Amino acid sequence: MSITRKAILIGSPSVTPKLPGVTVDVNDIKRFLLSNQGGAWKSSEIVTLIDQSPELVKSHVALANNIDYVFITCSGHGEHRVGQSLDETVMYLTDKDTISINNINPRNKRHLVIVDVCRNLVVIKKELKEALSHEAMATLDSARSMIDYRRVFDDAVMASSEGRIVAYSCDINQSAGDDGTGGVFTQALLKVPRKFVPTGNSLYGIVNISQAFEKAKAETYIKNAPQSPVFNAGRRREFFPFAIV
Repeated sequence: MSITRKAILIGSPSVTPKLPGVTVDVNDIKRFLLSNQGGAWKSSEIVTLIDQSPELVKSHVALANNIDYVFITCSGHGEHRVGQSLDETVMYLTDKDTISINNINPRNKRHLVIVDVCRNLVVIKKELKEALSHEAMATLDSARSMIDYRRVFDDAVMASSEGRIVAYSCDINQSAGDDGTGGVFTQALLKVPRKFVPTGNSLYGIVNISQAFEKAKAETYIKNAPQSPVFNAGRRREFFPFAIV
């Protein structure tokens, strides 16, 4: 089943104190989405909003109302506000302007929002990347050429129930780590597919956002305790796809 998709990547690296890691996150997320592993998205389906006004962000979110599946990320500074009838997490789009995560809602049938916002910076040691042998890569490339990644991702989206899922990088009253090379949670999430392999004789497997979140949450806590990501998906039992492995 062919479906319509829209990815909106929101980042505010220029908000004081500046967060160069936000730009890294946005670029890495886009690269992941365009890959087969990320669902083989098209460039035309991805909108990148860097240091933009609340009005522009809201307009792009509203325009996604009729899209089958919307994927949104928010990277930058933020805070959770309570009192005066408020109980919400907000993201700083500029030094003065904020937007509530509650308002980053296209009100379509299926959408996922990944929120990596913080107030403070925490220095984290870099992680060395693992490399596959040339022979292993050649074998994987041969197998991957037989898979219609986009179709696999579309089918997995439509097989899940309608609704909104929000993944926060930290709990209320916590900061999210960023060492200048990306947010701890976002980078952990992007590395999750490496930890999964297809079962049995399958050429591929689906890693849903719940599975990916749990792995990223554990890794985030190990690297930057007490930062503890929070997953809000209601009472659903099935979840949107995050990666194809």
